[in-house]
Amino acid sequence: MYTLRSGKGNIPLYFQLEQILKSKIITGEYMPGEQIPTEKDLCEVYQVSSITARQAVLNLVKEGLLVRLPGKGTFVTEDLANINTLEFSGKISDLITDGLKTQEVKVLSIKQIKPPKKISKFLRLKVGAEVIQVRRTRNANNSPVSYIVNYLPIETGVKIKEEDLQKYPMLQILRDQVGIPLSGAIQYIEAIIADYDIASALSVSITSPILYIETLVFEKGKKPVEFVQTFIRPDRYKYSVKLSMKRGPKNEVLVTRKE
Repeated sequence: MYTLRSGKGNIPLYFQLEQILKSKIITGEYMPGEQIPTEKDLCEVYQVSSITARQAVLNLVKEGLLVRLPGKGTFVTEDLANINTLEFSGKISDLITDGLKTQEVKVLSIKQIKPPKKISKFLRLKVGAEVIQVRRTRNANNSPVSYIVNYLPIETGVKIKEEDLQKYPMLQILRDQVGIPLSGAIQYIEAIIADYDIASALSVSITSPILYIETLVFEKGKKPVEFVQTFIRPDRYKYSVKLSMKRGPKNEVLVTRKE
């Protein structure tokens, strides 16, 4: 049960709930085609009125993220793939060393779980297969900067040691300790709103804006080896990319991440 903020000067409750539901769709907690909780359930979980819950859902329907089917319920729209993206290239070594030089790592948990459908799909797991989930925070000056959730296939995850996580980035552990020949990764960056779990980990208020990064890591042969969700406080972090430009084969301008 979560309680949203109310009172003078605060964001309207329906908008807070709308943004929380939107974040759950973006992060894959609610998958395309999956039914979301009923308005009654939303009222009980977030301690809001039925009018508030209905307004939040209707706004997401108007935005095209949800669809209401009479007699069945409300579902995440199947067509979430038509999102414009800007692609950059870079070195996997940049990811390996990223962010750990000046930050203290706190391991919150390492456990075996049944992953959300989205993670299973990305890691190409068999139906019913479980994963090792690793939850950590990175802190600077005794304050959390980022909250990281790693999902690894069982055969890889069982080799991860907690003491190594406090000293080395996960990619370095996979490469050097576990011996996996890493070949590349894909990253997606979005802005979302913090739900209860994210807000608790980052010591921010529910509905605070958060920078969200998904990373899918591959080993040689393009086999997925790890899926990572990173939630970052924008007031404690700045993302910087150096870009270079060149002409393509059809005289188009190509923008790439500078090596």
